[in-house]
Amino acid sequence: MERIYEISEAMLKSLLLVFSFFMAAPGLFQSEKDNQATDNNKSILYEKVYLHTDRELYSPGDDVWFKSYLVSGISHQLIPGYKNIYVQLVTEDGVVADQKLLLSNNGISNGDFLLPESLPDGTYAIRAYTKYLQNFGEESYFHKKIVVVGPKSSLELEENMTEKKPSEIDVAFLPEGGSFVLNAINHIAFKAIDETGKGIDVNGRVVDETGNEVVSFQTKYKGMGKFIMMPQEGKSYFALLDGFPDFYHTFEPARPDGIALNYKSDGAYLVFALTRNLKIYHPQEFLLVASHKGTELFSSQVIMNEFQQAMRLYKGLFPQGISQITLYNQNAEKIAERLVFIRNAYEKRVAIIPDKKEYKNREKVEMNLLALLPENDTILSTLSVSVVNEDYFSATGNNQTIESYLLLDSELKGSIESPASFFVDEPEISGDDKLDLVMMVNGWRSYYWNELEQYAGVELPGWADYGLTLEGNVTRLWGGKPVDFGKVAMGPFSRNFLFEETTTNEQGNFSFDKLYLKDSALIMINAETKNRSKRTEIKLEQPLEFDSVIHSEQIKSACPDIQIPLRFYRDIYYRQIAEQEYIKDMGSILLDEVEIEGKQGPQNMDHFRLYGEPDHSFTITADDWNYADITDYLQTKAPGVVVTGDEIRIRAGYGNPLLLVDGLEVTWENIKYIPLGDVDKIEILKNSALLAVYGSQGGNGVISVLTKMGRPDLYAEYERFVPGRITPRVKGFQQPRKFYSPQYSLNNINDPKPDFRPTLYWNPDVAFDEREAKIEFFTSDKLARYVVVVEGISKRGKIISRSNLLLVTGTGTRGL
Repeated sequence: MERIYEISEAMLKSLLLVFSFFMAAPGLFQSEKDNQATDNNKSILYEKVYLHTDRELYSPGDDVWFKSYLVSGISHQLIPGYKNIYVQLVTEDGVVADQKLLLSNNGISNGDFLLPESLPDGTYAIRAYTKYLQNFGEESYFHKKIVVVGPKSSLELEENMTEKKPSEIDVAFLPEGGSFVLNAINHIAFKAIDETGKGIDVNGRVVDETGNEVVSFQTKYKGMGKFIMMPQEGKSYFALLDGFPDFYHTFEPARPDGIALNYKSDGAYLVFALTRNLKIYHPQEFLLVASHKGTELFSSQVIMNEFQQAMRLYKGLFPQGISQITLYNQNAEKIAERLVFIRNAYEKRVAIIPDKKEYKNREKVEMNLLALLPENDTILSTLSVSVVNEDYFSATGNNQTIESYLLLDSELKGSIESPASFFVDEPEISGDDKLDLVMMVNGWRSYYWNELEQYAGVELPGWADYGLTLEGNVTRLWGGKPVDFGKVAMGPFSRNFLFEETTTNEQGNFSFDKLYLKDSALIMINAETKNRSKRTEIKLEQPLEFDSVIHSEQIKSACPDIQIPLRFYRDIYYRQIAEQEYIKDMGSILLDEVEIEGKQGPQNMDHFRLYGEPDHSFTITADDWNYADITDYLQTKAPGVVVTGDEIRIRAGYGNPLLLVDGLEVTWENIKYIPLGDVDKIEILKNSALLAVYGSQGGNGVISVLTKMGRPDLYAEYERFVPGRITPRVKGFQQPRKFYSPQYSLNNINDPKPDFRPTLYWNPDVAFDEREAKIEFFTSDKLARYVVVVEGISKRGKIISRSNLLLVTGTGTRGL
């Protein structure tokens, strides 16, 4: 009755050679009727963004630390070069609470969101994308939910944690392969969800039109399960649920001409079984095609002469992740389709080795990370490592990992409940069985790569998006006529003298692109006509880089919910109490410190100099900001200074003096770009005794410009109109802040300040040397279980995702 075609391990060597060839040249081994579709798919260029966050649960005032990984959607290798990554923190209503612009360098970057103390409690989504991903829509963006909650009273906790029976329930029944086939063995998957979309446990039964039970069923994991039944002629079938008397599901009529496609894993092999109506006796010809991310892996002709026929394939032929199995009839029509998930649960790519099994509070932890990659692979970039109290993750554990996102979340449309949990083996159900339930429930219609087929062979914009773009217009100060072919120069409003120049067009428009500017950078733009007149007016625009309209329903459907553990509420409550008690106890000590500081004299905030008292010193005031530039000021104010064109003399018969800005030598062509509002003092050195410290370089004298950057107490923005100049502040790239981790020693081990850090350690850039990395950190005052999470990407695109438990169980020198 059953015929099995087996591809054995003995054939693997030759098959792998063939496999590697048609991965490079997809569509070679396929029928003519499907040639065109597969040839189009091979040209799809796609990328993915993933963010590793330190945890999932936060309180107002906390820091959300994250690292971005930008990878090829096909190979998972890090994208080389520079690219902009747009990261937003979004409320449940679709309002942007914060946003950061990152510059990905060879596929990695990192940043953080500092949550304001006033931030309302609620669920937020972290949303990340590139300009290129905007071509594919919201479904292609990275999404991750986090919860921000402040301390709660006992009454509020009781209301939040009360379990309620679902008011509504929905159950979907999905025949494997897509068809409910008459007189055939059908494997039926189902998923039960409540009104929020969360999977719930149910028990039920299938009955016929007479009320006789055909089969019973129950959920196995997160509302999902499966059962087997064979529909018969003249029968109708209905599903009923225990405890939900109003639920009633009618199965569609079974198809007499359909094909049921069943899959199961059998060790190192995959078995695909085709089952048809047992009352069909004539031969039928089909084409079975296996594809992965739009690329055909292989195809095989199948001739069915019996009721059931199976095909046995070696698992090594399939790449890791989701592949698609499609069955075509002789008219090239899809008659059955099924997703399969291939994983190697035993392939560990990094080992986490702590120096102890358990630790005391405020104790040093030393940990080794060992790369377990093949010899032809290595870790070229860096890995991200977090060590976090496990109560600051969802009650079901970490909801999302780099493995679950790249292999599962981003491959299927919609959200998956606790996707990371599907990769964890449990006593009752293995990770492989969980993943297979997802494949059956989501079905081939949810496979995201089917959506991408429409972009095959299409050149899309945004791939080379990196750096900032500034655009503007220059007009004459009087009359407002456009300044055509004028010169526009831009530079930072600081000591970093790296300048860009461009020319206006006939309409007076100009633009700068591919700029790298830091957070809220203060810049200076100067414009002059082609006749070098500075009597111009500049208007500047920074094109909107971030999405401003975000549909909340799209965010909700893309993000799985988080279940908050009760221990999290308790922990943030006791954390707040401890900090408040400390502040209260330290109040009198703080007053004493203020009193002592009041007796001290004022600190010397003046600039550092290598020389003594200058020959001339000029303090710049607001009245001086109207001068065109420093040379214009010196020529008017400083005795003995002569300016002729580009030459300056402060000593008769000598050449240009040495120019210093905050003690650093700079070239004279840059002096006109330093605004007077940024200058504190200008000092002139002519005396040979003063110039001796500069040797021959000071032979022509020295002009020393001391800016307010050198004196933070004076540095402030100013608004004063200067013809041909503007000094705007623009939003630039986030500069990563350093994660604070205390270093305990005998001197401070008994510091009374409480230490209840939820995140003990965060490092987005752990570098490996000879396949090994070492990290160190100290535990806190909290006795708890901590989760060590290591994530990253290898040179060849292998996903590195590993976690271990770290236990802090005892009290050290400092008692709790």
